[in-house]
Amino acid sequence: MPALRLSIAMTTYNGSAYVREQLQSFSAQTRLPDELVVCDDVSCDDTVEQLEVFAATAPFPVRIERNVVNLKTTPNFAKAIGLCTGDVILLSDQDDIWLPEKLAEIGAHFEENPRVGALFCNGAVCSESLESLGHDMWEAQWFHSSEQRKLRDGHATEVFAKHVVASGNTLAFRAEFKKLVLPFPELHDCADAWIAFLIASVSDFDILDRELIQYRLHENNQFGMHKHTLVEQLELARWQLSSGIFDHGVQLFTAIEERLTNNEEPMFRASSETLALVRGKIEHYLARNAMTSGFWRRLPGIAREALSGRYWRYSYGIKSVAQDLVLR
Repeated sequence: MPALRLSIAMTTYNGSAYVREQLQSFSAQTRLPDELVVCDDVSCDDTVEQLEVFAATAPFPVRIERNVVNLKTTPNFAKAIGLCTGDVILLSDQDDIWLPEKLAEIGAHFEENPRVGALFCNGAVCSESLESLGHDMWEAQWFHSSEQRKLRDGHATEVFAKHVVASGNTLAFRAEFKKLVLPFPELHDCADAWIAFLIASVSDFDILDRELIQYRLHENNQFGMHKHTLVEQLELARWQLSSGIFDHGVQLFTAIEERLTNNEEPMFRASSETLALVRGKIEHYLARNAMTSGFWRRLPGIAREALSGRYWRYSYGIKSVAQDLVLR
């Protein structure tokens, strides 16, 4: 059986400070990619110039697309994915470092496990200068051993219904699922959750318990993999309530439900159990979104969600109960 062709879908925007190191880590792979597709989102620094210099001598084909207008992160990733021609697509940010064995290990895993539709690995969380901060990405996302076992046992959708742990810069999936995940819904910051949940709904999903990237934590990160202290967790919980996160979740999972039920491909049909899980997530977030600022008025809703177990299945259990009890 011939080796699978590996495509990297990368997006850039004013990434001059770090993009060169990321590109160099692609060239240092023990198994080189078959192509790199980069969509630049109207950078106003010298990001594109660095991309062009790299492309001129790269040991693999590089396609650079310069957007005419700024698409923002999620639509830009959709564009890059759509342009990839390989059998497996790996997503890349502009400011990390890939360890030399990343492509080799991920490519081999797909070749040895033909039923696996997608997977993600772990990564070391580092400072701006790439010094280890003493924790990894899975720790920062509270993706602990019990959930890792659940995912390996074929229950990825249950994990993803609770929280997004398949970070895009560690995610890889078979290109045959482009027909399922594209186009993306018109929602901000949903690419990781959208791709992961949809593919997990119709295919085997796996993880590699290996730190195959260095995730660079710096002040310009769109999202940061901090290991939050208790005070920071409280601040994050307050931010969630003020940012419309539950409304966003309702919109995302409603779009997932529609995509899973309104497609004509037999291979993309989700089970009734998965569809019930999606509906439960929507109902839980609708209930949380509707909770008022009056303690006694929202108490019955909190009690219903707690007694039904949905706080534990779709949120963070007692932490989320406390969030609705105390922080609203």
